[in-house]
Amino acid sequence: MPRKDATGPTGTRAGTGRRRAGESVATGIDGYCICPKCGDKTKHQRAVPCNLTKCSKCGETMVRSD
Repeated sequence: MPRKDATGPTGTRAGTGRRRAGESVATGIDGYCICPKCGDKTKHQRAVPCNLTKCSKCGETMVRSD
């Protein structure tokens, strides 16, 4: 504890993270799902994570990209 006042190191209490107030952890509704194997790119669908989507060309699991 740097100041001996029970606050602990900087950045460990709630609300001291690097995100701004109201900023989401998620990437958002826009963006694309991309196949890491063949490069096929499809528009991301709301409420469907890219890692649960299979590539229509090769069947590989897609990854998220903005």
